[in-house]
Amino acid sequence: MPHLFRAPALYLLFTSFPLMAQPDPTVIRLVTVPVPVTSGLLNTLLPDFQRDTGYRVQVLVKTQDVYEFARTGAADLVISHYGFEGLDTFVLGGLGMWPKPVFASQSVIVGPRADPANIRGVPDAFEAFRRIAATMSPFIANSDPNVKYATDVFWEGAGRPDRTGWYSDTGLEGNQAVESAARLGGYMMWGVDPFLQYQENHNLPLEILVFADPFLQRVMAATVVTAKVTPDANVNGAIALRDYLVSPAVQARIRAFRYPGVDTQFWWPSGQNNDAAPCRGGSPACPGEGQPIRGVR
Repeated sequence: MPHLFRAPALYLLFTSFPLMAQPDPTVIRLVTVPVPVTSGLLNTLLPDFQRDTGYRVQVLVKTQDVYEFARTGAADLVISHYGFEGLDTFVLGGLGMWPKPVFASQSVIVGPRADPANIRGVPDAFEAFRRIAATMSPFIANSDPNVKYATDVFWEGAGRPDRTGWYSDTGLEGNQAVESAARLGGYMMWGVDPFLQYQENHNLPLEILVFADPFLQRVMAATVVTAKVTPDANVNGAIALRDYLVSPAVQARIRAFRYPGVDTQFWWPSGQNNDAAPCRGGSPACPGEGQPIRGVR
């Protein structure tokens, strides 16, 4: 596994501490789940936005409760996976504009180098799961809720095979699950970013074997925090950053982004022109939709 060199943060502020209070109109407080930061994607995309607009982006990483945090008035823009807990109530309560898909991260099926189920390079993840079941190769269920959901879909798609003797579901999640898979010479599903990060430091006898199925892509959305949360919210700056991320040039850069030393594409452009969306025309969840990108110069 190649060493994943991390580029310096340039003049972005990535912090584990609470973001500064507004109302500095030059600052956009972006709160995000970890993977856009740990992968290096935002560090690749944001410097040009800052240079071209005059805004400064402060980035806070939150592993959980990103929308509860946004309710405190400490965020201007939130990026999470589309089905993240709390997103729907946040938007429907008028606290956020309608979320816009911006990019998709990737999950993968990893397994031992010997690959007893012969799934390496299989483009259909459901077929890969069927082969694992048919050979009764050890499979460790990753209890991360999003990953577990996808695994349950695989099981349904495989015809609900008997899980006795090969399928292990003991509540292990993330690092613990992948360590168990390594010990047992088994397979598991995980996000590509946490797997690469963990593998860099632990060098487990596991490889990424299946990734090409679009079902493994996990769409992420950007939600602008409205002034209903706090009158100090930098709504204009948040809209500018969101629209920058879905602009054609940036979407193309997302498609071209690679982890250092890894040639495979694991990030996917998900933005699209939603100007004709039903929320246009005065919905309280969608004020400011379609505005051009503006800076503060």
